[in-house]
Amino acid sequence: MNQWQPGGVRGFFARVFGDGDNPMRWAVPLYSLWGITVKLHLIFILFILIRLISSGSRDSLGLIFTAIMLAIVFGIVLLHEYGHCFACRWVGGEADEIMLWPLGGLAYCRAPHHWRAELITVLGGPGVNAVLLVPLGALSMVVNGGWEYAVFNPFQPNWPRGGVGETTVFLLHYINLVLLLFNMLVPMYPMDCGRVIQCLMWRKIGYQKSLWISCNIGVGAALALAVVAFSTERMLLLGIALFGGFSCWQQKQSLKMMGYEPQYATAYSTDDGGKKRKGPSRSQMAAIKKQQEDEARVEKLLAKIAQEGMGSLTPRERKFLDRVSQKKRQDRAG
Repeated sequence: MNQWQPGGVRGFFARVFGDGDNPMRWAVPLYSLWGITVKLHLIFILFILIRLISSGSRDSLGLIFTAIMLAIVFGIVLLHEYGHCFACRWVGGEADEIMLWPLGGLAYCRAPHHWRAELITVLGGPGVNAVLLVPLGALSMVVNGGWEYAVFNPFQPNWPRGGVGETTVFLLHYINLVLLLFNMLVPMYPMDCGRVIQCLMWRKIGYQKSLWISCNIGVGAALALAVVAFSTERMLLLGIALFGGFSCWQQKQSLKMMGYEPQYATAYSTDDGGKKRKGPSRSQMAAIKKQQEDEARVEKLLAKIAQEGMGSLTPRERKFLDRVSQKKRQDRAG
């Protein structure tokens, strides 16, 4: 990204469309705090305007309720993404941007390439929601006058009969609870639950294989969520399902491009003819070390692609991946 950008109208459009070939990065910067820039995606701005206009066409109460709900969703999601960023920094990683859009938020975190560091980074977001659960639930119970406004079925909530203040307090607790449950119960990569599953498998079977399996699980979860969306006529759920399914498919294509192919069965020969095998030569050891270094670098770049997309790669990184991919294709062809 260029460090210098012109001012005025031209500078504004340069900041919004700076990464012109990646529509996921088209966003308006809101503010920077603690070294983290918060941006609103253009689609999110259109989504807010459409919701407000459609609710205002009915009555003023609908407009006020919609505005309050959107503000609470914005605030809770933002705190959730800050949780990811601070957790990432705590384990020694980098986090400098949050993107808010209609399907939630995206925290651009670069944690150390280790399953534990990545797991802590992932859990930082829902950890914020878990911490808020008790005080917001207690506040809702006190303000609305009953424990049923703190503990309830999220599919059939007990809506308060009070005014705007009581409804606002209840919405704070309700939206925080729904966000926590949705993120931790839907095993769809790259959502939090899907990433937690991938991190736990990563510890035992390695990064690439765990990513491949978690993406397969994510595709299944996306299909199930799409069915729920159609049956309940919830277009927002359908959008999340499409985004998750496409993300999993794209990640699997990246793994294939890097030469990864899952092996479900491997045959081993135990017959050595009674001959004593010699250890690898010095040149073979050097080749093995070079291969391990390349594989470690490929894993880091795959993690970068999973978090920030293909557009985040530098020309040097792209050249390296092309070289590794070409070599793997040649090895398979040979």
